[in-house]
Amino acid sequence: MKLQHTHKLQKVIKYFNTVESKWGYTLLLKGTKHFGFYPKGKEKISMSDAQKLMEDKLAEKLDLPANSLVLDAGSGEGNVAINLAEKYGLHIYGVDLLDFAVSNALSKSKKLNLQDKVKFKVGDYTKLDFHDKTFDGVYTMETLVHVPDYKKALKEFYRVLKPNGKLVLFEYSVASRSSCTPKELEIADMINQEGAMHSLPHFIHGKFPQILSGVGFKNITVENATTHVIPMLKIFYLIAYVPYIFIKFLGLQRKFINATSAVEGYRIIRNADVWRYNIISAVKK
Repeated sequence: MKLQHTHKLQKVIKYFNTVESKWGYTLLLKGTKHFGFYPKGKEKISMSDAQKLMEDKLAEKLDLPANSLVLDAGSGEGNVAINLAEKYGLHIYGVDLLDFAVSNALSKSKKLNLQDKVKFKVGDYTKLDFHDKTFDGVYTMETLVHVPDYKKALKEFYRVLKPNGKLVLFEYSVASRSSCTPKELEIADMINQEGAMHSLPHFIHGKFPQILSGVGFKNITVENATTHVIPMLKIFYLIAYVPYIFIKFLGLQRKFINATSAVEGYRIIRNADVWRYNIISAVKK
C-alpha cells in the first residue's frame, strides 16, 4: 500500500512538472492553479479578476476573523495564501508536493515581506506533521481530486482542525459511470489517468455530504458553481482548439492531456451534467 501511495504521488508530481502543465499553470495562469468565478452578467471579466473573485468566495466560506490560522492543502505557488493574508489578514500555512512551487511561494512571500503571515513547505497533506487541533480552518482549491487517498486526507484535516473549525473544499464531482455514455467514459478515464486525479472517480454528484459526515463533519453545504466557471472553460477550449487538431491527428492526446481536457471535456460538459464544480463547506464537531 505504501508503494502504491508513493507511486500515485509521483504521478501527481510528474503531471504538474510536464512542460504543458508548467506552461498552462505558470505562464497562462501566472501560477494560480484554480478556476475563476464569473458572476452572472460578468462573463467577460479577465481570468485574473475571476480567480480573485473565486478566492473571495473562499474567504466568504471560511468566514474567519483576521489572524486566524488556516491550512492551505495543496498551496501551489502561494498566490491564494498570499491574497488571503493580504486582503483578509489570515495566517496561512501552505503544504504542497512540488519543490518548485514551494520555492516560488517562498520567494513571493519574501518579496512582499509576508513571512510572518504565510509559510510554505513541501509535504504530503495526507500525512501532516502538525499537532491535533492546530488550525481554525483548512481549505483545498482543486487539489483533493489528486490525492491517492481522499479519506486519509479528510481525516487529517479533521484531526488538525480545532473544534468548530471550518473546512472548505473547492472540488469537482462527476456523474455515476452508469449514467455516462461510452464516449464520456473514455474521455473521463483518459483525463483522470493522465491528469493524476486519483480521487475524482469517487466524488460522485451528491456524495460530498455523505463523505464528509462519515469523517465526522457537520453543517455540510454544497453549492454547484459550474455555471460560474464555464466562461473559463470556454477560454481554455478556444486557446487549445487549433493545437488540439494536430494533437489528435498525431494520436498524442495522452501526452497533451490539458489540451485534450480543454477541448474534449468542454464539448461534453457544455451539453451534459457529467462534471460539476462544487464549493463545499463543513464544520468539525
